[in-house]
Amino acid sequence: MSTATLRLDDQLRERIARIASATDQTPHSFMVQALAEKVDEAEWKLAMQQEADRRHQALQAGEPGVEWHEMRTWVQQRLKEEQAKRRAPKARR
Repeated sequence: MSTATLRLDDQLRERIARIASATDQTPHSFMVQALAEKVDEAEWKLAMQQEADRRHQALQAGEPGVEWHEMRTWVQQRLKEEQAKRRAPKARR
């Protein structure tokens, strides 16, 4: 593993130390976990943006899409099905 140096202002350093202590972690492990979570989030957002761009380009090129009223009907049907499942009596064992 390589070493990286982060310059943290005193207030942030104290906040990290306080939270790390409260969660039974070292400040180092807390920061590593926080960075990993932030990278995961950024990668997910980037992938979503790339997919949105790809789909937008496909629509602009004339590929078929889903009309809003069709999507709305589909979502409403799914919600009704989900609500019916929740209301259905549970089988006894």
